[in-house]
Amino acid sequence: MYSIKAITLLTGLPAETLRAWERRYACITPLRSDTNRRHYSQQDLEKLTLLAQLTSNGHTISKIANMDGEALRDLHKQVQVSDKDSQHPLLTQIIDAVLEYRIDRCEQLLKRALVASEPLEYARDILLPALKKVGELWHEDKLSIAQEHMFTCCVNRIVLSMVNNLSNASASSPAIMFATPSDEPHECGILLSCLLAATLQYRCYFLGANLPGKDIASATQHLQPDIIVIGLVKTPPEPTTLEQLRIVASAKETAASAIWIGGSGATYCHQQATLPSQRCELITDITHFHIKAQQWMLLDRSGN
Repeated sequence: MYSIKAITLLTGLPAETLRAWERRYACITPLRSDTNRRHYSQQDLEKLTLLAQLTSNGHTISKIANMDGEALRDLHKQVQVSDKDSQHPLLTQIIDAVLEYRIDRCEQLLKRALVASEPLEYARDILLPALKKVGELWHEDKLSIAQEHMFTCCVNRIVLSMVNNLSNASASSPAIMFATPSDEPHECGILLSCLLAATLQYRCYFLGANLPGKDIASATQHLQPDIIVIGLVKTPPEPTTLEQLRIVASAKETAASAIWIGGSGATYCHQQATLPSQRCELITDITHFHIKAQQWMLLDRSGN
């Protein structure tokens, strides 16, 4: 449960606004202590975070206050899609460089975009669209697997270099570990999440892709991360992948760690109610990851 002070810290909403929204629109109903202090749930926090973001984008609180969490998330995604319609001006140049085997030019453009962008914008609006477009072109036989590999290696090299440069978090900072289970080879999502975590001053441990569940559990025992981030991109995930995720979630070594899972495969499993454990918390996209990571860090630093 969260105090009103923690909610204002995590959402950016003033306490006066919170009270006004509760009084006028009954958007949430926090629990009350014996001394009449407000206590907010995780669900309250997530709804208020979405309301804060949507109202800052021009939506009127009176029209969205009584939407449930799922409807608010859908509305937020529509806003993001609308924003993405105007793609980053460097994106076309990056794709052209890949098509022409100009990996040096591609790296130059990616580094230029890095200097000019905030970390979330760089991951969400440049790297993810570029990786998606390269994947689509490969599926359409418009570029070769060699070109796709060259670009992926270029992105990995730049991002891991950034993560290493940012790895100056204190020993008291929360730790976060990234991996994908066996038969899940896609690591771009967890790699970009690692970059964002590093910018937020987490201690980051990037294990990579395609790991047996017992090895992820063993790494957890030694590294003791506060959060384990698991990527599931294949849709639907392979049965082996889900079995290895179950091993991670049920292992005694991971009992003290939160488990966040993201990617299209994770969303599919959530919709089908086939996630192997209730411990697995869905991360809907890179923006959602950034918000939750910020909130966790703020709570850690505030001692709540």
